[in-house]
Amino acid sequence: MNHVYIAAILFVTGFTCFASFSWGVKGHFRSTGKMPPGMKLVSLLSLIGFLSFAGRLATTDVSTSAVFALWLFVASLALFNWTINATRRTPPTLAFDTDKPAFLLLHGPYQYVRHPFYLSYMLFWTGTAVAFSGALPWLTPLVMLAVYQHAASREERKFADSDFSNAYAAYQRRAGMFVPRPTMLLNG
Repeated sequence: MNHVYIAAILFVTGFTCFASFSWGVKGHFRSTGKMPPGMKLVSLLSLIGFLSFAGRLATTDVSTSAVFALWLFVASLALFNWTINATRRTPPTLAFDTDKPAFLLLHGPYQYVRHPFYLSYMLFWTGTAVAFSGALPWLTPLVMLAVYQHAASREERKFADSDFSNAYAAYQRRAGMFVPRPTMLLNG
């Protein structure tokens, strides 16, 4: 396959992921007030990161790992949609919101990982780097991974300080933060 064809496929699938995530911010997640400053920063970094990815697609040959990048995009989108479906009746609040937890999700992908939305985003950003050779494409994913880790840790602290603290502690022992625990996969 030639570079233009592969780049076009990566752009369409990458754009589909990015557009889905953007829709989620306004169309799915709840907020207890204005968009939290941390979420505004995530949105800005995401836009810059996606534009950088799109620009790189237009100007740089993709690596031999481009097919793997495509699979990461597909996995990201599948996990995102599964998580949207699992949270349709009880959407979580936006990242960095200061709300007190009102419920604990334990079904769908939450059976396996505590932060499936963040995992979905991490798969996407990893795909944007895997598509190219060199170190520079990894800048955006590394920044975004650090942001998601920070956001997830904040959410974990909110649960630890809530009425759900005991139930959440038990949940932490069963489900991994971003990667399923081997026992969950075997017993799942």
